[in-house]
Amino acid sequence: MQSRAFLGSALIPVFALAITTPGMAAAPAASATASATAVGVGPWTAPKQLTGVTDVLDLESTRNGTLAGLFRQGAKTVLSVRPAGSGTWQAAEPAPGATLHRTDDGALTLLWWEKAANATTGTLRMSRMAPDATAFGPAENVATGTSATDGYYAGTDVVALAAGPTGRQAVAWMDRDHRLTVVDRSGPQGAWSVPATLDRLPEPIVRPDNVYDYHLRDLRLAVAKDGAVGVIWGGDSYYTGDGVDPDPTAYQWHYRYLEKSAGSSSWSAPRTLPQLGDKPRLVTLAAHPQGGFQLASGGEYSRKPAGAADWGPAESTGIYANHSRPAELLTAANGDVTAVGSGTGGPAVATRVAAGGSWTGAQDLARSTEDDSVAGARTADGSVVVTYTQKRYVSSRTVRRDFVAQTVGVGSTSKPRTLNSLTNGTTSLGRVTTDSAGRPVAVWTQSADDGSGRAVFTATTATRSLPKWHDYADSTRSDILGTGAGDTLNLLTQDAGNPLLTFQARPWPAAARVVPFGDFDGNRCNDLVVRLPGGETRLYTPVCGGLPSSDSPYRRLSRDWSAYDTLLSSGDQTGDGRPDLLARDKASGDLYLYAHNGTDGFLPRVRIRSAWTGYQRVIGAGDLNGDGLGDVLALDRAGTLYRYDGTRTGKLKDRVRVFADWGRTYKDVIGAGDIDGDGKNDLVSRDTSNNLWLNTGTGTGTFKNRVPAGDSTYWKNWASIG
Repeated sequence: MQSRAFLGSALIPVFALAITTPGMAAAPAASATASATAVGVGPWTAPKQLTGVTDVLDLESTRNGTLAGLFRQGAKTVLSVRPAGSGTWQAAEPAPGATLHRTDDGALTLLWWEKAANATTGTLRMSRMAPDATAFGPAENVATGTSATDGYYAGTDVVALAAGPTGRQAVAWMDRDHRLTVVDRSGPQGAWSVPATLDRLPEPIVRPDNVYDYHLRDLRLAVAKDGAVGVIWGGDSYYTGDGVDPDPTAYQWHYRYLEKSAGSSSWSAPRTLPQLGDKPRLVTLAAHPQGGFQLASGGEYSRKPAGAADWGPAESTGIYANHSRPAELLTAANGDVTAVGSGTGGPAVATRVAAGGSWTGAQDLARSTEDDSVAGARTADGSVVVTYTQKRYVSSRTVRRDFVAQTVGVGSTSKPRTLNSLTNGTTSLGRVTTDSAGRPVAVWTQSADDGSGRAVFTATTATRSLPKWHDYADSTRSDILGTGAGDTLNLLTQDAGNPLLTFQARPWPAAARVVPFGDFDGNRCNDLVVRLPGGETRLYTPVCGGLPSSDSPYRRLSRDWSAYDTLLSSGDQTGDGRPDLLARDKASGDLYLYAHNGTDGFLPRVRIRSAWTGYQRVIGAGDLNGDGLGDVLALDRAGTLYRYDGTRTGKLKDRVRVFADWGRTYKDVIGAGDIDGDGKNDLVSRDTSNNLWLNTGTGTGTFKNRVPAGDSTYWKNWASIG
């Protein structure tokens, strides 16, 4: 490997991610034993082509992880199924005019209208895949009537379906006369109710020169845990004539909420909801896992608990609908709610932590993305995987549109991972869901920008193995972390999809000391110890492949460790398979071991060396000799570098000289892990002129001579490297 190719000789930092969570209160993370910690989302596998289909329309999964996709074969809509536990998609079958729905009972349902040529009425039909089934059942009739085709998506049938955890189902649609019609039943084997007409969009607003017709913008349906059914529907009036001076006073909104309470046979009268705002559009309505309903509209959230007479106050989320798709509300069993949609300029997420009762600040994921390309899915470890289409530029010209995945936790986000092939002049768009193991599965279309050469691909995440030391981005090689001059935490990694991009998290003070630690909580992802400028020291456990912001959830290790002039980790010092922490007392020079206690903390400190005041640097180097134990490097004031090999007692063997007359021009020296991919840990240094140097390891405790690894053009923007 050419080190200059990795770390860059003339790099300019490129925006990859800015996380801002100003409203999030820092709090200790919940304790969890290693055995109870879910393994994190693994690295993405190589894509596989799904032959015979040319476009992805929708992708959903049942409770047991059976996947169903609506695809196109040329101009035809088809359905394909991948049974739970299988990696093979079944042959596609025709599904003309169908829409795919995932309901809260864990089932999937296809809905479509059938009508004879020139007929004025048709039959609404459905086919259901039960929550633990692997195939759709026979088609059945839902109702007979008319359907409108002038909703927000012009030319499509306007129909919604919902089902609660107990199986209660409801279907709503707008008919040809702009009336809201609803049917419901007690369960999959019950009889559908007589269609009930509940509301109607107003007549057009007529002005002397113009006509303003009402068009449907939203039809949202949900079934609560207790069987209550809620509907939000509405639209607005806008000009459809050929005049040139529309009358702004004719723009009006008609949005109404209706509910059939649990056990009731009648619907409430349509009513307005102030929580929707003055000009609602692309509203989200969903059942809450702990009962009642929840909605998102115009960057705000509101909940109606089970049995409550009215909706609660609006809460700001900072998450908005996309251009033509509402934001998603992804709920967890414990009541945590994650909103996925648009932020200040692109895809963003925010989470309402049930225990705290408030929303985190919106986490912006990217800019310059395609409208309506955002999708999300909650994984088995509780994190959320978000996918979107990212525009790539060369000299301000868009050369490619990539399908990108990111894993998001509360206050932490993984580095973006490009899933499609990196072919300029192509566009990739897709969806994401989860399989039977709770792992994300993505399916996307990649085509030439002119629409030709369309092909569909899929990828999932592999089983996560034990992390390599200092690998924070699932790059299979070690990464470099540090703080930037602009209040950022920086990560530079080898990424085939987006090489040499600086991945950043904000806000972080430049004077913070970052210690790459290893896997503290047992989820097979590396964590961080950070000492803030005032001495407070925290342990952060971000999502796999990612970085936290400073106000992400953390464990406080100490309110003030400023008495230590050095904090370091070399991995496992005691032979128990867990990383440990070392600290040197500034006054005495004594070196202390904080051994991992095997569950959720550290054992009391133990002094393992005394009076190391003669060393200007103490460096966590990782396992340098292949015995599985962390080793330590120490640089004295004469420029001699020594190695102290680790032992299974946590103590260190006697020192061995590594270099003489070395390191006096360096302001940063780190044990960087395996930079060059040969399986041996390396040494990275930055001199006072901000040039970077690499000493590759031999695997026997020594290092080769240094080679250039990057110059000041790039590295002067880093306040420190850790």
